[in-house]
Amino acid sequence: MRSNFPPLNGLKTFEAAARHLNFSRAAAELHVTPSAVSHQIKGLEARIGQTLFRRDGKALNLTEAGGILLRGAQSAFGHLSRAMDALHALNHSPVLTVSVPPSVAMKWLVPRLETFRNRHSDIDVRISTDIELPSLIAGDVDIAVHYGNGDYPGLTAELLVANSVAPMCSPKLCHGDPPLRRPEDLRHFTLLHDIGGDEAGNPAYDWGAWLARHGVADVDATLGLRFNTSADVLNAAVAGAGVAIGKTALAVDDLKSGRLVCLFDALTAEQSAYYVVSAPDSAVRAKIAPFRDWLFEEFAAN
Repeated sequence: MRSNFPPLNGLKTFEAAARHLNFSRAAAELHVTPSAVSHQIKGLEARIGQTLFRRDGKALNLTEAGGILLRGAQSAFGHLSRAMDALHALNHSPVLTVSVPPSVAMKWLVPRLETFRNRHSDIDVRISTDIELPSLIAGDVDIAVHYGNGDYPGLTAELLVANSVAPMCSPKLCHGDPPLRRPEDLRHFTLLHDIGGDEAGNPAYDWGAWLARHGVADVDATLGLRFNTSADVLNAAVAGAGVAIGKTALAVDDLKSGRLVCLFDALTAEQSAYYVVSAPDSAVRAKIAPFRDWLFEEFAAN
């Protein structure tokens, strides 16, 4: 059926002629000659096997077939026009919607976002905090930072930063009474548990699994405080509430500033990492490229 679909140029010429009911006015609108319009109409009629116009004296009118085709052509061109408007808005809208996990927003993105806004004041950044990766094809979200394995079919995923996990706490706990110097000393401290999202059930964040790997048998890993987000776990550790198994990628500012310290030289690389995820055509969108470049620049610097 598609092989019999008439050429768009012929449909465009027909729509103008049918709207004006005058080949000369249609020719003027299309910047062609009246004979060119007549030629296109004849070709279209031959293609579909229907007469589209009839002459009643000096008046030009549509046949029944012409009326049917006009309604269809105008509807189709209307849809195309709206689609082009949407594409233009997609490329030129100043609004950039960025999806990030809540903890990334709190611990990393929001504290740095002013530097991007100062550099690109024409881009209106809006943050969507999402645990699950939203649809980037639908256009509601322009770009995402997502924690996972990097396998996102139909999307472009670029490794932003690898992640490691380690026990970490406020440095004041290390030199208190009792001190915190060896894994066995954890029996005197509150364990902070990350039970939100991807961390729930992940052995890398499970205190029981960590203690077993390090040969510590007399610490009850079922006790302690539990938090639904990695950011809350880290903030509790900064406040001195206990010892967390934390993400180094999220805790980078706390570690650099000395608000947190990693313990026992027990840094463990994790398989999951943070990826910049976008639709395959996102590189052509003027508002996305600067933000993507800024993300990689900031992570490289930190």
